[in-house]
Amino acid sequence: MAKSMTPEEVREFLKSQRTLILSTVKKDGAPVAHALWFTYLDNAVYFDTQPASFKARNVQRDNRVCCLVEAGEKYFDLRGVMIQGRCVPVEDEAEVARVAAAKEEKNALIGSGLEEMPEWFAGNRESRRQRGARMLFKVPLEKVTAWNFGQAREHYSSTRSGR
Repeated sequence: MAKSMTPEEVREFLKSQRTLILSTVKKDGAPVAHALWFTYLDNAVYFDTQPASFKARNVQRDNRVCCLVEAGEKYFDLRGVMIQGRCVPVEDEAEVARVAAAKEEKNALIGSGLEEMPEWFAGNRESRRQRGARMLFKVPLEKVTAWNFGQAREHYSSTRSGR
């Protein structure tokens, strides 16, 4: 029996996680999942990609998506947030700048994920990211399902002790 998270717990969870699984719909209607890094800000998740990427083309054709962010290796550590909604491109420069600032804050909090990377790879990665345009996408938290199995431990512990 997993317990849901409060809106505040959802916000804190999304601020502290790095990887999001984005599910999009292919041209033939089949679902496909993409792992990517994301930023949470103002009740939405954001990610960037090249406009010609498979995920960008899928979103531009059909913007219905499902995003999954999960954590935990043991049963009572499992927690996650699933977001179902519509993915939209972000064109407002002020919003793009706010997302970039939020990304830097997140990196300061949990690290960039690029620490301990050999210098040759870090430079190569950065040059690949600068190659060609990048698009920022936003998925507002329209329909959210969240769970925290750690709260189930508390529930069953209190049931066993007669509380």
